[in-house]
Amino acid sequence: MNNNQSTKEQLLHKANGLTEREVAATLAILNQYHNDIVIIRDKDYLLRRLQQTYLDQGLLLVLLNDVKSVLVPEESSNWITKDLRASLWFYNYYHNHLTSNIHLAHNSLSNHVDYLITGIDCSFMLLNPPIYSNDSEQLHIINNYNFGLEYKLTVINDTKRLYHSILTERKYTDWIDINDIDQLYWAVDYLRKAGMLVQNVLFLAQDNKDTFAQICASLDTIDNFHNMNYQYTPTANKRFFISNMRKAWSQKKFRDKKDAETAQEHFLTRRHMNRLKKLASEYGVSSAEYLQQLIDEAYDSTD
Repeated sequence: MNNNQSTKEQLLHKANGLTEREVAATLAILNQYHNDIVIIRDKDYLLRRLQQTYLDQGLLLVLLNDVKSVLVPEESSNWITKDLRASLWFYNYYHNHLTSNIHLAHNSLSNHVDYLITGIDCSFMLLNPPIYSNDSEQLHIINNYNFGLEYKLTVINDTKRLYHSILTERKYTDWIDINDIDQLYWAVDYLRKAGMLVQNVLFLAQDNKDTFAQICASLDTIDNFHNMNYQYTPTANKRFFISNMRKAWSQKKFRDKKDAETAQEHFLTRRHMNRLKKLASEYGVSSAEYLQQLIDEAYDSTD
């Protein structure tokens, strides 16, 4: 086996052992030499592009060994990646406050969290000339670029401190029932109309839990301008907004109840109305809810 074959085998072996984030960062650097390369987290795609590039295989092997050292450690980004609410809040905070601090690198990830973290990982500036410690040092392609890791860590850690400080307490959202999809849809619509809804073109709620996280993240953003030099208490603006939102929901429930009662009066006699109310009270539900249950049960029994 000659040296070239040995280096190629080492290169492919090393590439196969990369994490998804390391794969994307490697592709981001290769994109500087082949502008048709897209930044994704696909290992097979990276392996194919490594075999197509004109770059020296020895230099590429060094690059693969170096790439982990320029990425934000997972322990520093887990608070974003492991919590949907936090990731939605962070994305919103980034676009409103951090675009001048960290430029998100464009990438082709379709998941909003992966897109965000890959954008941070692959954000770097070209150094001209590259930095080397001495002329005899082995060439490290990665030294051509400034990833600003220390600065990224400072920004992410400071942002984490802010988020944990202004996180909306449960007592302000305990009136929102995560199991009530109608209420969740109403809350999303209320926030959207107020211009307060946290939105991301790559995010689509899949269930009630996701929708509730989006609602809470939206409320978290209200106090984004909190000065961390002072102890946090929710601002009057935040308390007022949530109070008005809660009152609006109570008013909607009252209107819906009155509408349901009015509708029942149109097609039920007073005697049947009274019987319906008595039956509903025995089950601890409203007349409308009990009537809906009866209809659903009757419909299901016809299948």
